[in-house]
Amino acid sequence: MFMKIVKTVTKDGLLLNGLLSEPLGEKKVAVIHVHGMAGSIVLEEYYQVMHDRFPENKIAFLAGENRGLGTVTEFKKNGDEIILVGNAYEKFEDSILDIQAWIDFITSLGYSDIWLQGHSLGCSKIAYFLKENDHKNIKGLIMLSPADMIGMTIVDDEERNFQKMVDEATVLVQNKEGKTLLSNKLWGSELLSAGTLLNMFGEKSNAAIFNFNDESLGWKTANTINLPVLAITGTNDDGIVPVMDPYEAMNKLKSELKNSPRINTIVYDGAKHSFDGFGDMVVSDILEFIG
Repeated sequence: MFMKIVKTVTKDGLLLNGLLSEPLGEKKVAVIHVHGMAGSIVLEEYYQVMHDRFPENKIAFLAGENRGLGTVTEFKKNGDEIILVGNAYEKFEDSILDIQAWIDFITSLGYSDIWLQGHSLGCSKIAYFLKENDHKNIKGLIMLSPADMIGMTIVDDEERNFQKMVDEATVLVQNKEGKTLLSNKLWGSELLSAGTLLNMFGEKSNAAIFNFNDESLGWKTANTINLPVLAITGTNDDGIVPVMDPYEAMNKLKSELKNSPRINTIVYDGAKHSFDGFGDMVVSDILEFIG
């Protein structure tokens, strides 16, 4: 068992890098991880545990880049063209292309039973992918902190900041300046372009999937999921706790997964959004769920 760098190309020509750890022997089950906003494939503590323990249990683990990598990130496109994407310029719907590219890659190696695993915004991406695409090789979803992306923009002092960003973004997009970076940062940390803010957080955004905070937004994407789902959060998860008590949130999620044949939701006492220090627990619960 060893980790190696792998690459894939999306349908629109974007080159993505990944880190793959494979088991010895039969190639059948694989977990593909989709990172969250401005995420990476190396920074989270639990990655190393997954690279170690999944192959020991005859499961391949692939942490693959998506175009939301980092804040402003250079990607190669169509061979040698360089474009800027990253979290600041991402369009949510393009996540379908990234996920499909990694599914195509892992199936080309012989894996037939694929589990999609997302963290934070990555949970929204895998749920949306399932709704929009054929998923004959996908056996289930693993959601690590399925955050209420829209709800998080209107909690505490963030609502006023968010409205300022929306007002600025609306004017810029109307003036065909959607690539312009906004003056303020979302949650004080996320630098976004005008177009990306309205795409991710505007009215009728496809990223509005886990709507704990606002029932009027509905749960139509979650309602369509017809595969097993494991969802994990923590009592200190700042992607969920500001919006709803994590236990209530997991119960709400379970009730909205109306078509899922098997559901397990877990709340770790003391766990943060990053699950630092909980890697072994996360992996053990995933292995038990996958079976």
